[in-house]
Amino acid sequence: PLSAQSYPSKENIITPMLAQHLSHPATIQTTIQTNRRTNASSSLRPLGLRCRGRHGAAVLKASGRGTPVRRLRVENVITPTTNKKATTTTGCLGLAAAALFHAPAAFAAAAENAVPSAFAAYGHYLGLLLIVGSLATEKAILKPNMSGDELMKLVIADSVYGIAGVLVLYTGYLRVTQYGKGWEFYSHEPIFWFKMFLFAVMGSSSLFVTIKTITTFAEKQKSTDENETYISEKLATRMGKVLNGELLAVLAIPLAATTMSRGILFQQEMDWHLGAAPVALASAGLGFKYVKEALTWSED
Repeated sequence: PLSAQSYPSKENIITPMLAQHLSHPATIQTTIQTNRRTNASSSLRPLGLRCRGRHGAAVLKASGRGTPVRRLRVENVITPTTNKKATTTTGCLGLAAAALFHAPAAFAAAAENAVPSAFAAYGHYLGLLLIVGSLATEKAILKPNMSGDELMKLVIADSVYGIAGVLVLYTGYLRVTQYGKGWEFYSHEPIFWFKMFLFAVMGSSSLFVTIKTITTFAEKQKSTDENETYISEKLATRMGKVLNGELLAVLAIPLAATTMSRGILFQQEMDWHLGAAPVALASAGLGFKYVKEALTWSED
């Protein structure tokens, strides 16, 4: 049986189709580049295929009016038995035939996912912006002896933070499993798990601020004194430090995302459990720590 894997790629749909047409067992690494044509017609025609170099790398280009223009680059074709790059012409010709046959269907499938993929990406980026904005707002509002109106603003900002966090988590799940490079890429990318670790730290530490904000707001609702102030200097200092940590974590996430998406440090042999374990431990451990601290908080 022939094998094929695609790391990293925009679409994983083409590579498995091509593998069965190779003349030897192989592992294929692909990248797909996409541009957009604006003409009206929907025809698709192959522009050609050429084999480059003595190692049999191949480039297929196909374009049409009104369709995405894609370039499929197949390189580093390795035979597992000899661990040497294949030099046979048959493999390249088989690749050409397979690509010409399957390219229209692959492009059509990609086009069908374009709109939901765009909305998932938009929701992900919007959620991150809302998280940064809400944390910055909380940091600006937070101070000792807050008035009732200021406390209400803090509650609203923290609520936006919570909604944005859920949005980032949900759209991130969609991008990993359906619209991004796929689980088989992300699960072997250490930086992806580091990004998830940062998100776990940010989310777990936010529990302290959220719980203290809710309990303080509950006290306000019971109070009949309109001039009463809330949040002591000690609590405001502690909440401010936690917010600083959350901001540092969320600002590091985009850097992790950009390096991760480019396959930096990618390890195909990596067991995804090794990446998931620290994330789970951070979520459970820090979550327990901050919930306990918030519920047992003392001003003494």
